[in-house]
Amino acid sequence: MADYKIKVNKKHGGKEFKNHFRFIGKVSQVSKKNQETDSWDKLPYFEEKLTRSEKPKPRRVLQFNIETALSNNLKVEIAGMEQQFVYAYSKKHNQTAKLDWNVRFDKEKWKDLNGKIKEIDETYHLIEAPWDKAKELSEYIQDDAWVEVKGVYEFEAISGDNGDVEFKKRTITSISPIVDGEIIDGDGNSTPIKVDKKVINYVQDLKSSEFIEVNSFSMQLGIKSTYQDETTGDTKINGVFLKNGKERSEPMDVELIVYQAEAAEGKVSMANAFASLNTYDFIEVTGQDNQRATYAYVDIVEELPVDDPFNDVDDSQKETRQERVVNGDKKGLEVISYVQGSIMRELLTEEEFKKTATLTNDSPFGNDAATDDPFSQTVNPSNDPFA
Repeated sequence: MADYKIKVNKKHGGKEFKNHFRFIGKVSQVSKKNQETDSWDKLPYFEEKLTRSEKPKPRRVLQFNIETALSNNLKVEIAGMEQQFVYAYSKKHNQTAKLDWNVRFDKEKWKDLNGKIKEIDETYHLIEAPWDKAKELSEYIQDDAWVEVKGVYEFEAISGDNGDVEFKKRTITSISPIVDGEIIDGDGNSTPIKVDKKVINYVQDLKSSEFIEVNSFSMQLGIKSTYQDETTGDTKINGVFLKNGKERSEPMDVELIVYQAEAAEGKVSMANAFASLNTYDFIEVTGQDNQRATYAYVDIVEELPVDDPFNDVDDSQKETRQERVVNGDKKGLEVISYVQGSIMRELLTEEEFKKTATLTNDSPFGNDAATDDPFSQTVNPSNDPFA
C-alpha cells in the first residue's frame, strides 16, 4: 500500500489518474453514417482539413478500426493542429524546455522561451506533437495491415441541448507493425509478442483455433457507485476518472462491468468484491475493451424425404450440421483483475467528484486511508499488463 503512487499536480495539488491500453489486430477503415443518403461512408485513414470554426485552421486526423478478435472492432485515433509552442524534455536533468513551433526540427535553434534553462544540451528530446505524429504514424496504416497500438483513453465533454455529454476517445501514442506474428520496432528488428510477460505464439488469423487475442487496459479510478444485478450477479461500476486540468483536476464519468464468475471454494468472486466498494474509494483495474458481436451455434434443421434410407438410423450415428448466428453484443470496459495494493478506502472527496469544485493546494494525502481490502480473497489476481 505504501509503495502505491498517485500523481499529484504540482500547481494545484489535485490528484491525476492514469490509464493505458494495448491492442493488436487487423486494420480497417472507420465508417460514418451519411445523414443525407442514410448510407455508411468509409472515412480516409489520414486526413488534413480545415476546422469548422469562425477562423478555420488546418487539422490532421489519423483514425482506423483495429479488430482485436473476430468482430471486436475498436476505433482508435490521433488528431492535432499546429501550435505556437512545442516542448523538449531531458530525463537526465528532469527539465522541460519550451520551444518555438517553427524551430522544432532545427535543434541548433532551440531556446527555452521560459528562460529557465540556459543550455539545451544533447539530452533534450522533442516531445512529438499530435500534428506531426498523425502524419508519421499514418505510414503504417493500410487495409488489412496488422499492428500493435498503444495509447490512452482521453475523456471529453461537449455541451448539448440536454446538458453536457461526456465521452471517451482511444488516443494513439504509438503504432508498430506486426509481421509473421512478431512486433517490428523502429529499427526494423522483430520482437516476440508477450502477454503478462510471457511470449505467445501470435497467429494472424482471427478465425484460427490457435488465435490469441491481445486486448488490455489499465485504469485508475474513484468509485461513485456500484450496482450488482440480482439475476446475473454481474457488477456495474460507476467510476470517476480525474483528468489533468490547468486550475484543477477534472472529474470525468466512466462505466465498467465485472462479469460474475464462479469462485473457488472459500474465495470471493471479483464481481462480489467490487460490489462491496463504496463512494470515494479508489482502485486500479485491468481488463479488456469490448465492441464485439457475440455468437452461438444452432442446429441446421433439415427435412428429409420419406424414402431417405437413413431416416431410421440411430441418432447417435448421425451428425447434425450447425451454423453460427449472432445472439447479442458485448460492449464497454470489462474488468478482469485489479492491481493488488491499489485499493484505498475513502481516498477521494465530495469536492473532487463535483464538476465545478475548486481544489486547494493542501496535500490530498493528509489522512491515512483505511486498509480493509475486500479483494484479499479474490480469484486469479494479476499484475498490471503495462508494467
